[in-house]
Amino acid sequence: MYTISSLNIANKYTQMTTQVSFVTDSELKNKALQKAKNEGITLKALLTYAMKSFVEGEISLGLTIINKERDVEEFVFEDKLINEKAAKLTKLLK
Repeated sequence: MYTISSLNIANKYTQMTTQVSFVTDSELKNKALQKAKNEGITLKALLTYAMKSFVEGEISLGLTIINKERDVEEFVFEDKLINEKAAKLTKLLK
């Protein structure tokens, strides 16, 4: 028989997992892997920590263009309103 306290403890240490897979620049991956290794963590731990921090609001990401000469062709956002505003901004910047 399980008590509430034992269920809470079991839930704390039992997590469902999933695999995340994406394509990235090999040089970037190798540099991140080496830096993580130098700091004593795995790349998996780094990426998991980054995801948790982002979800918990400890990391906030924005888009800032520092170098206008950067070779970026197009950004596509899922939100229709953001796409409309991005299109207007693109016209203003040309």
